Amino acid sequence: MIVRNVLRSRRFWLGVIGLILCVAAIMTSGFVSTSDDPHFLVQRARVIEVEEGNLQPDPVVEGLYLGQQVAEVEILGGEFAGHRVRFVNTLSRFFNHNLTEGMEILVSVNTHPDTGQIVFVDVFSHSRSTFLYIFIAFFLLVLLVIGRRKGLYSALSLAFTLVMVIFFLIPRIIAGDSPVPFAVITAAFTTVFTILMVGDVSLKSIAAIGGTMVGVTCAGVISVIAGRLAHVSGMQMENAEAILIYADNPIRVPDLLFAGIIIAALGAVMDVAMSISSSVFEIKQASPKMDGKKLYKSGMRIGGDIMGTMSNTLILAFAGTSMIIMVIIALYQLPYMRFINLNLLAIEIIQGLSASIGLILTVPVTALLAALLASNNKVSKFLKTKAKVVEQEQKEG
Repeated sequence: MIVRNVLRSRRFWLGVIGLILCVAAIMTSGFVSTSDDPHFLVQRARVIEVEEGNLQPDPVVEGLYLGQQVAEVEILGGEFAGHRVRFVNTLSRFFNHNLTEGMEILVSVNTHPDTGQIVFVDVFSHSRSTFLYIFIAFFLLVLLVIGRRKGLYSALSLAFTLVMVIFFLIPRIIAGDSPVPFAVITAAFTTVFTILMVGDVSLKSIAAIGGTMVGVTCAGVISVIAGRLAHVSGMQMENAEAILIYADNPIRVPDLLFAGIIIAALGAVMDVAMSISSSVFEIKQASPKMDGKKLYKSGMRIGGDIMGTMSNTLILAFAGTSMIIMVIIALYQLPYMRFINLNLLAIEIIQGLSASIGLILTVPVTALLAALLASNNKVSKFLKTKAKVVEQEQKEG
């Protein structure tokens, strides 16, 4: 009986389709490399002994120490597992790995090209993987305990979103394809899967999907137009030049800015669309006699309340990621004419406002779609009849 009910569940088959898409994306991405430079290996190691040497507190940055340590580590993986190596660890402001006994770290192991013996060892990074796995598990636990079944659906949607961005969108960009169309495709897949998984297959979900796609697409189009009019190249973005240097294919760096806006706006736009659609259908259920016009007005009023806080959320999110840039600009104390025409400032304004405009446009579109589908018109009757036929077929097995 349980198996039969599971097989009849629309969410189960949606999950199967999502799993197939994820596996296909991962298998065809070529994103993660399993090979490494044979003469430059990165391995986990445990610190056995540390001699503090001449470490001194940093006079500028609180909590940092500068100088050198003499450390002995035991390599824990690879062909040199069990080897103990002693080396000098230099601490600067930008490469500051203060070692303590018992700490697990990552070390770069340089070997001789002829003999294969260890020539040089240095600290590569702190070993953070275990903490990150625990932190992710804690997040999922909180999500499942508080959200229960909805929390499970949210976790599945989040996993699907991450796979689509990392293993579908990024590889296409690296291959030299235009980032904006593939960002829209990624947003479409993510929107459909997330909303149907969380809200189930319903008219409410259809309205939310339509509103989300219109809002996100508008955000992308507006950002492209604004970037062209403001003569923003995107080359001032962090690590933009490094992308051109290391890429095998010509990557369209300027379009990365606009693709990033689409993905960044997706979550907030989806949230607004689902909130408005759910509210309109709840109002219709509570007041069955309300017509489409009144439902639309109710949806607009609800959207107006959501819109202000969500726009702040998007702009603050973009501003938060650029805090260091804003501090640097403030330190230079530029005259207003130079400040207002900075390329970096133009990028931040275009990002924040384009995403916010897309979110604002989501409100009337979602309210209209939800009102049409919830009211007793021919479109909603047709879709409701189709939904009842599918549901009846599922019950009959």
